[in-house]
Amino acid sequence: MASAHILWIAFSWLLGGFVHGVTSIGASMVAMPMITFVTEPREAILIACVSSGVVPLALSVIYRKSILWRETLWLSAGCIVGIPAGVAMLTRLSGPVLLFAMGVMLLFFVAWQTFSHHLTVTLPFHPATALFAGFLGAFLTAGTSLGGPVAAVYAAFRGWNQQNALASTSMYFNFVNGSVVLMQWHAGLYDSGVFSAISVSLTAAVLGVLISIPVVRHMPQATFHRLLLLMIFASGVTLVGRAVL
Repeated sequence: MASAHILWIAFSWLLGGFVHGVTSIGASMVAMPMITFVTEPREAILIACVSSGVVPLALSVIYRKSILWRETLWLSAGCIVGIPAGVAMLTRLSGPVLLFAMGVMLLFFVAWQTFSHHLTVTLPFHPATALFAGFLGAFLTAGTSLGGPVAAVYAAFRGWNQQNALASTSMYFNFVNGSVVLMQWHAGLYDSGVFSAISVSLTAAVLGVLISIPVVRHMPQATFHRLLLLMIFASGVTLVGRAVL
C-alpha cells in the first residue's frame, strides 16, 4: 500500500477517533467512508470491523454495572445467524453493491439522528424482538461494519437510559465484533495489507480520542453535531453516487 494511502487512512481514523471522543458517534461512521477512496470497499469494511471494536470494549468495562444482561444475551443470540449471513454477503457482493449498502446505512443514520427525538413509543421487552434486532445488527456489522444504528434504534424503542444503552449495546458489540473478526479470518479475508492498515488505524483512532479530551470542554456541541451529520450525509450520498454511476 502506498505511503500516501497509509497517511490518508491514518488521518481518517484520527478524525474518526476525535469525532467519537467529542460526540460519541462511532469512529467508523466518519473514517470508513473516507478510506474507501484509497482501499477496496471490502478492505475498508474489514479495517473498520477491527478498528472500531476498541471503543465498545472500553465502554462495557466502564459501565459494566449498567449492562442489561437478559436483553444483551438475546441480542447476542442473533449473531448465530446474522454473522454468517453478513460474512457471506461481504465475500460475494461486488464493490459497487457494498458501497451502495454502506451509503444507505449512513443516510439512515442521519435520518434517525434527525428525527428520533420525536419518538414517543416504548416497546416492551420480547425475546423475538431482541433476537431479530441482534440478527440485523450482526448481519450489517459483518457485511458493512455499520450495525450501530440498529442497536441505537432498538435501545431507543426500549426506552433505555443513556448508561443502560451504552453498557448493553457495547457488550452486545463485543460479542458481535469478536465473532465477526474470527469468522472473517476463517473466510480468509485478511491479508498483510489489511493488517498494516489496521495497525495504523488503531493507533490513529486512539490518538484522535486523546486529542478530543481537552477540546470537548470548549466546543459548542450542538453546532458540531449538526456539521457532523451534514458530513455523514454527504459521505452517504457520495457512496451511493459512486455505486450507481
